[in-house]
Parts: sequence; C-alpha cells; structure tokens
Amino acid sequence: MKATYEAVFVGSSVMPVHFDTEKCIGCHRCANACQTDILLPIDGKGKPPTVMYPGECWYCGACVMECPTGAISLSHPLMNRARFINADSLGK
Repeated sequence: MKATYEAVFVGSSVMPVHFDTEKCIGCHRCANACQTDILLPIDGKGKPPTVMYPGECWYCGACVMECPTGAISLSHPLMNRARFINADSLGK
C-alpha cells in the first residue's frame, strides 16, 4: 500500500528563498539540507523545489551552502538585516 500526501501552500509576507532558474539543475540537495522542511521537491528533473512554508524559514543558509551551482539566494527580512557603521565616522 502506497501512502500519498498532499501539501498546501501557506502564504507569507516574506519570501526568503529565491531560485535562479537558469542555474538550477533540479538536484534538490537544498530541500534535503533544509532544517525546517520549507522546500518541497517537485517531480521532474531540472526544476527547483517549491517554497511551501516561507514564514517558517530560519534563514540559516543551509540551502544556499548546499547548492552546487549557486542558484539560491536568501533574502533576510529588513528587520533582520545588520548595518555596520564605521567607528571613524562617529568621531571616536
């Protein structure tokens, strides 16, 4: 008996993972590396996984580091981005 599962896309105001479809070879190594299982492999070679639960992303970068072609970029929310200021510009 074969079990079948159905996944439903859960929307979010963030989209953390972006794929360059020109570079993606569809190996799905990123989906295997994802700690939160937000990436769902698609049947068919050469296609990137679907980002099913974008709001659950931990922004760890495991998917980016695992990608052999550099097809993945991670976009952190604005509130999580650090901005470094040169100490010399503060007059200290």
